[in-house]
Amino acid sequence: MTQTPRSARVSTSGVAVRLGTELGQMMDISATGALVRTGAPLAVGRECALLLNMPDGPVPLTVRIIRAELRPVEIPGATSQLRQYFVAVRFTELSPQAERTVAQLCSAAFAETE
Repeated sequence: MTQTPRSARVSTSGVAVRLGTELGQMMDISATGALVRTGAPLAVGRECALLLNMPDGPVPLTVRIIRAELRPVEIPGATSQLRQYFVAVRFTELSPQAERTVAQLCSAAFAETE
């Protein structure tokens, strides 16, 4: 089976975001989507707003959630685990400002596939 190449991903672990009503952190980004870490799961297939907190101000995008995966975090000495979710999103609407921001975050990888 042949796989379609996907856009190259770039690590972005310093970008705070709001995905729907959940605060989170962007883990990586590509020309077509992103991976966001949140404290709560979001429904696959849901379309919602993604707000990137950039130094020049917030940048809104519209995304569709394509995957949400629980990744428990072990804390030494703790009696319970911290729950975090890695939520993959695909961009569905990019304003010119959002497209410029995504291109800046992706840098040279904006046009690459892997």
